[in-house]
Amino acid sequence: MIKKYPHIFISAIASLLLIPFLGSAHLFDWDEINFAEAAREMIVSNNFSRVQINFEPFWEKPPLFFWFQVSCMKLFGINEFAARLPNALCGIVTLNVVFYYGKKIFNSELAWWWILLYVGSFTPHFYFKSGIIDPFFNLFIFLAIVQLYLGSTGHSKHIKYFVLCGFFLGLALLTKGPVAILITGLCGLVFLIISRFKPWFNFTQLLILCCTALLIPLLWFVPDWIHHGFWFTKEFLNYQVDLFLHPVASHGQPWFYHPVVLLIGCFPAAIIALPYIFKNRIENTGTASTLSQLTFITFMKIMFWVVLILFSMVTTKIVHYSSLCYLPLTFLAALGLHSSQAALRLWQKILIGLIGFVYAILFIILPLLVTNAYIKDKFFEVLKDDFVKENLLVETNWFGWEWIFGIIFLGLLIFSFVIYQSNSKGRGLRIMLIGNALFIFFISVFMVPKIENHVQGSIISFYEQLKNKDVYIETVGFKSYAHYYYIKKRKPLATDQLTIEIKKFQHQNGIDKFGQLNDIERKELFGFEKQWYLTGNIDKPVYLVYKINRTEEIDTNRNFKLVMDRGGFKVFKREVDKK
Repeated sequence: MIKKYPHIFISAIASLLLIPFLGSAHLFDWDEINFAEAAREMIVSNNFSRVQINFEPFWEKPPLFFWFQVSCMKLFGINEFAARLPNALCGIVTLNVVFYYGKKIFNSELAWWWILLYVGSFTPHFYFKSGIIDPFFNLFIFLAIVQLYLGSTGHSKHIKYFVLCGFFLGLALLTKGPVAILITGLCGLVFLIISRFKPWFNFTQLLILCCTALLIPLLWFVPDWIHHGFWFTKEFLNYQVDLFLHPVASHGQPWFYHPVVLLIGCFPAAIIALPYIFKNRIENTGTASTLSQLTFITFMKIMFWVVLILFSMVTTKIVHYSSLCYLPLTFLAALGLHSSQAALRLWQKILIGLIGFVYAILFIILPLLVTNAYIKDKFFEVLKDDFVKENLLVETNWFGWEWIFGIIFLGLLIFSFVIYQSNSKGRGLRIMLIGNALFIFFISVFMVPKIENHVQGSIISFYEQLKNKDVYIETVGFKSYAHYYYIKKRKPLATDQLTIEIKKFQHQNGIDKFGQLNDIERKELFGFEKQWYLTGNIDKPVYLVYKINRTEEIDTNRNFKLVMDRGGFKVFKREVDKK
């Protein structure tokens, strides 16, 4: 069956690895909850053309991924499973795409290595179990660049590849914005430079590509322009530029952030791929024997370096920004294993062993840290962060034996090396990668929900107690979207006192729409709302959420009563004044 129907086999195994237990943990703040909340508000407001957060225009992301989430929520309800299901399905498609092109351009052996390296590496696998945008964006960009490659090969100069490139680029634009054009355009430009400006497309083909790419997002933008004008588009574009020029949301990191993230997160594929990222030639074993294959290798290297350098230069650095490197990185690792007959250099084996050992120790220590009183006390003696201490003290249903996963991981690593050293290199690495894939599945079921409970479980449990209640609730001193999603906040009414007060504020400042506020005015509005919660004439209960080390302003406020103090969070409630 595997040889005869490989795509059925891949889809079945991927479904078993990615879909079960998707809803076993709450959505993680920020991004997962942010995106799920945008989808929820589309359903609640019955407005599927405009992305909203807190029922205000949200111009950071286009709507395509939210439409996927809305579709799943319509089928399975507004919950964690539905929010993450699109990416699980994207994972199934991605693995099939990887196999298809690996086999078509090279052979089935390399294609299977590519599959194993993708599902057997940590962050590439985990991202298909998440509710973030990037897996779809990465797939669309990869497909667009593959079409560029097909269009550049001598025997494939057909207009359809430029149409398809534009189509996938348009989908990427509608998923995450104009950075799609930047990445794809840079990849094409670098290939043109490498090929010494030898023309591999004509003006007509380029025009068709551009028109196709723009057509898809224009199907969303044009109706919005007609009904609402250009201010939303302007804010959307300004935000995209701001991401590159300034560190947004406290995500400024050093230039080497993404290389380190890839080396540790994309384990072990990144280590296996390292020699082939830098090499100009591949061992002459028949793997890269044609110009077409060499061209594909070139495009994958270009894609990797363009993404890594671009997002290392960008001042805003977030882990998943470099996730687009996963596809070329796992390909180069597969190419290396296939071309070298699965041989690893000594330094690669040492590095895999060291990083694997660190992973094993972490998986051993983390459960013991929260279940073993002696270890916890010793850790608390050196830990200075009260917020983290309170998170670790949250009561969680640990069984006490979860540390065994670290032992199993270490055992698998050692066993795979023993098999590798016994002249079964390919078998040893296959055991490692298949073991990793199964390991990731089981810790997703048995450990991730418990870790999530320590990180945010206490406050989300409180929010769930307020589900569907007509209250005001806001976080103070930190950014979060969890309260909107988990209390199932309804759309504000025109008769709500806060809505009336905000309209007065806008009128006094000559503002007709929220989107017309600049950053300073927006901060002033948020400051106005906070002050109104503290001292205003409220018409329903107010809940303000603080982290435990930032409550000075509220501790002495007689209008508020402490109603929750757990897991590093404090919630204060103000009742409506009785007249």
